[in-house]
Amino acid sequence: MKNVRIKDLPRSEIMQTQFDLGIFSVGYEPRCIHLAGLLERQNIGHTLVLSYEESAQNDVHRTNQSLFKSMGYTNFVSLKHCEIKLAYQSLIQTMERLENIDGVYKIFIDYSSMSRNWYSAILNYLLNYFKKPIEITMVYSCAEYPLNSGFLDFELGEVKVLPGCQGSSITKKKKASIFMLGFDRIGPLSFYNLLEPDIAYGMISSPGSLPDYEETARTINGQFIQHQLNNGEKLVGSPIFSVAQTFENLCQLIRPIVDKYNVSIVQFGPKPHLLASIIAGLNFQGVSCIYSEYKRNKPHNVKANGEFVMTSISSGL
Repeated sequence: MKNVRIKDLPRSEIMQTQFDLGIFSVGYEPRCIHLAGLLERQNIGHTLVLSYEESAQNDVHRTNQSLFKSMGYTNFVSLKHCEIKLAYQSLIQTMERLENIDGVYKIFIDYSSMSRNWYSAILNYLLNYFKKPIEITMVYSCAEYPLNSGFLDFELGEVKVLPGCQGSSITKKKKASIFMLGFDRIGPLSFYNLLEPDIAYGMISSPGSLPDYEETARTINGQFIQHQLNNGEKLVGSPIFSVAQTFENLCQLIRPIVDKYNVSIVQFGPKPHLLASIIAGLNFQGVSCIYSEYKRNKPHNVKANGEFVMTSISSGL
């Protein structure tokens, strides 16, 4: 990957910037429309809205799509959450429509409700294959999660590797795993038993997006922290509101071991932490990002809480 610069952004800078392209997603979460409703449509040139095929008949999805259309968003692409090829094709076709810019291409991405497959593929293309200077503004709208038994009731699905984050084809003798911890009690232990790493680290939101976020995550992951992370000695706290700091914290874990270990980042944490891990996976040849798809019985009403995590990723400047 080309050298990139990562920095955290204030909200005011986002609202005043003119973007050449804005990329959004539409599904059943009410928060997926939140950012689009705050931005001035005239500040965004071309648009691309990735629409979840799985929830196309959901009433909230339909309402969200109608709201996007009412605000002037017209370029919709329907695809499954795991469909990577169409995500690449849609991005490349949209980028070809942009005017030939002499300076820096400015791209806005709202990844609040976006499939990690989609934004990993988008970043892989923009940072590894797009040949011109680019500044990507990634924005995450924090949410109010219904932390009840229904929300926490899910099954782990198939193990997947994110596009662009497949790691090295060279197999090393030792394995290391970094667990991005969230609200999953069973998943980290399942992956630990699957991977059987020689060394393991954990990362948790500290602070999180809500006052009790860190305490809740520590409680849910208590057994894993105690037994697999040496009672917290190998657990790193990293702020949810700083992707730049989280990326640096990951680099400090990865750099001393990546030459001798195959490193897997196991994704269970909040999306800003996942974004930092994807950038690490794109940046280090020997690092892979893996996850398990969740299988839920029903969709949940995830609303924006008004807080944002805003990140600039620039390349070729």
